[in-house]
Amino acid sequence: MDIQSWFENNGNYSDGLELFAQLPNCNKIQLRNFARENTSNFIKLKYELKKALMAGIGESIQEKILEPAVPQKPFENKPEPLLQLIIKQSADQSFEKETMAIYPMELHETYRKRVSNFYKACELKFQLNSLPEGDENTALKIILQLEDLWTRIDCAWMILDHWKDHKRIMPVNESEDFTKLTPIQLLMKRNQLESRISKRKVTIKSMTAEVEASPENRTISNLLNRKLEQLHQLNIDLETIRNLLKNE
Repeated sequence: MDIQSWFENNGNYSDGLELFAQLPNCNKIQLRNFARENTSNFIKLKYELKKALMAGIGESIQEKILEPAVPQKPFENKPEPLLQLIIKQSADQSFEKETMAIYPMELHETYRKRVSNFYKACELKFQLNSLPEGDENTALKIILQLEDLWTRIDCAWMILDHWKDHKRIMPVNESEDFTKLTPIQLLMKRNQLESRISKRKVTIKSMTAEVEASPENRTISNLLNRKLEQLHQLNIDLETIRNLLKNE
């Protein structure tokens, strides 16, 4: 079974997990997290498989048999039926048991943006598939937009999952108003943040190993969560400053 067939036939969790495990870019840590079947994991599993499908991965994960070449049909400018179905049913299927109401008010905007960006990614995939052959410049622009959207969607999932797993709120906005800084001050701040992020990642790697060795130690686990939240705040600030420097 491939991913497309899995969606068309409302595949079960175990089959979906097997398809996810066979993806060439399968995240082994995420695969281990998917080992337990529950509503939250099923929603995330569907999301990962949809993302792979729209990226052109896993159209058929099984080894394909070579067939004689056949003449190509004339180009038809129409969206893929399955992707139309995904967009139409996403609100009813993927998000039906994972509503905004389960999150605190501070995360409602993150939830809305995640859903909105998913629909935008679907529409961009339609546009990409409808481009005439050879229109590489437009294709590149759309691909870059898609990559940015998937990055934002992944970030939103991370923030929302952090709440569901730990009942803690990840930062969602910059820590201060950086528009008041001069270009020189922005450069200095950027360099400081890059250094702090690098050091924080080393600390988190070490603490993650401690948590894995002693998962029952809630003190270390809570400290790790705080460090992860601080790292996310630093990344938000760094991205904000980089965008401000681009506009200078």
